[in-house]
Amino acid sequence: MRIIRKIHKFPIPAFLTRLIDNAWRRKVIQKPETIANNMNLKPGMIVVEVGPGKGNYTKAVAKRLLPNGKIYAIDIQENVINRLKKKVEEEIITNIVPKIDDVHNLSFENESVDRIFAITCLPEIPDPVHALKEFKRVLKPGGIVSLCELFFDPDYPLRKTEKKWASKAGLEFLEGFGNFFVYQLNFIKT
Repeated sequence: MRIIRKIHKFPIPAFLTRLIDNAWRRKVIQKPETIANNMNLKPGMIVVEVGPGKGNYTKAVAKRLLPNGKIYAIDIQENVINRLKKKVEEEIITNIVPKIDDVHNLSFENESVDRIFAITCLPEIPDPVHALKEFKRVLKPGGIVSLCELFFDPDYPLRKTEKKWASKAGLEFLEGFGNFFVYQLNFIKT
């Protein structure tokens, strides 16, 4: 699977997000609260999540943005967004906005976003450097891009790979958390 995905980049099929984003992972390996804490979130911020999956990490971030902040959960797959829209409506979460968007041509204005995060998603994107340049465009000065990876993901990149991509996009490394198997890297727009 890793070899195929290195040659041909494609988003993870929506049905597999239910397997990957499981309770054990969220309780033991990649805790949504920890990831949210590591992004230095504040009420009122505007945040974009790339590849929200089932929305469990989205919800953890959304809580920290209340009362006036919003999180835009974006994906290119309509069925991922539709499933998240349904969940948000059922749970009456008013500050999560699921929408289809293209990371190579984001619909957000220049310097309009405080944080962008992607959990095991950036390596699936055919041109991650282009995506990171687009993230930089929409980030406010001092804004943070937070990238989280998990060794068991077929697209798992080494830390140095994501640091190289971010550097090529003009983002500066700020801080890192975790270990070889699971990590979170924050990059800042200066």
